[in-house]
Amino acid sequence: MINKMERTQNKLSNHVYVLIIYLTLITNVFSNPLIIAHRGASGEAPENTMDAFKLAWELGADGIEGDFHLTRDGHIVAIHDKDTNKVTKGKNKLIVKKTNLQELQKIDVGSWKNEKYFKARIPTLEEVIDSLPMGKKFFIEIKCGTEIMKPLIHVINLKIKERPKLKENISFISFDINVVRSCRSEWPEIEANYLESYKKIKEISKWTPSENEVFQFLKLSLASGLGSQANKEVLKQSFIERLRQNQFSFHCWTINDIETARHFRDLGVDSITTDFPKRIRDGLK
Repeated sequence: MINKMERTQNKLSNHVYVLIIYLTLITNVFSNPLIIAHRGASGEAPENTMDAFKLAWELGADGIEGDFHLTRDGHIVAIHDKDTNKVTKGKNKLIVKKTNLQELQKIDVGSWKNEKYFKARIPTLEEVIDSLPMGKKFFIEIKCGTEIMKPLIHVINLKIKERPKLKENISFISFDINVVRSCRSEWPEIEANYLESYKKIKEISKWTPSENEVFQFLKLSLASGLGSQANKEVLKQSFIERLRQNQFSFHCWTINDIETARHFRDLGVDSITTDFPKRIRDGLK
């Protein structure tokens, strides 16, 4: 009699678990993801500048994503590459980690995109945080290694003291397992996501890393979730269900066309990072 009751309870537990997963997936499918402006509204304004971040808010983005490096004198600045070659069209190439903030901020990093942005300068992390509207998301991508942690801890803790709710609105993201792990260890209450892209091995027609490897990286990094290249061949429904079962959030980048945005919306993605936030938001209505 007891064994029969235990079997019944186990069956009910399994049914409840499956129902929870199903309801989670259904809820995600029928709700639009957050629209995150990639490096600000970088399709129209120079990436990682205050102009791009400001435009993102004007275009109705739910959040922004910015890339951050460490300067020689210990400041954290918004720039994607290790040097300024791209954002100056080769006119003024400076290596960020070997250059002081004052020197970096003398450079015009906007004209390469459009002459009207000739006043654009490289902003600091503090400047970007201070411009963040209440309730909006900010994905802070760390482009260097764990050497950034000491100044990052100083800046983030200072800003949280000024704005306690900030911890609910920022997320750290990185391709570096050690950086994600360090952020999670320092701020367990703040989201930190592991980033991954994929390469196809032509000889065996397989993508790397494998699904199992991605989950291994997620666990090693203590990540809150996965920020993934929007690869339809890799990110199947079963992959997403496995993420949900393991309580990982799921984010995709960089999506600039409506068809792909709708595809990942229907898979239940939590956020879509795009160069054109208004285009994607309007396309998902």
